[in-house]
Parts: sequence; C-alpha cells; structure tokens
Amino acid sequence: MTRPTATAMTKRGAINFMVSIAGEFDDGAEVSCTGLAEACAAEFDCADEGGPLDDETHPIWDWAVDAADCYDRQVRDSR
Repeated sequence: MTRPTATAMTKRGAINFMVSIAGEFDDGAEVSCTGLAEACAAEFDCADEGGPLDDETHPIWDWAVDAADCYDRQVRDSR
C-alpha cells in the first residue's frame, strides 16, 4: 500500500490551518505559537528532524505569530 503524498506547505495553507486550530492552543491569556507551529508541521508532514521546527529562521514561526494575531482579532471582534 502506498502512502499518500503530503500536501506541500504554503504560507496561505499554513496560516489558514493554524488559525482554524488556534482555539485549541488558547489558554485564555495567549495562543501558544510554538503549539501552532508544531501542529502545522505535523499536519503538513514535515515535523521530522531537520524540518522547519529545527530552523529558527523558517517562516513557520512568523506564520504562527500571524495566525495567533488573526485568531485574536477574530475572537476580540466576536465579543
């Protein structure tokens, strides 16, 4: 049986995914950007050693901050 090919991670796809799950990483005070980045890497099948989580300059970290900010704005606007 052949394993399906993972979808390539793009900025838009990563941020959309992270915004969609940000509530799971919201402790009421802040959203865990590390948790978002780790979940995103797992979703896009790139959480292995040597992947984006091991590269402090990889944009996944900035995307996690952007996603957390977007989620915060959505939550704030819904109040």
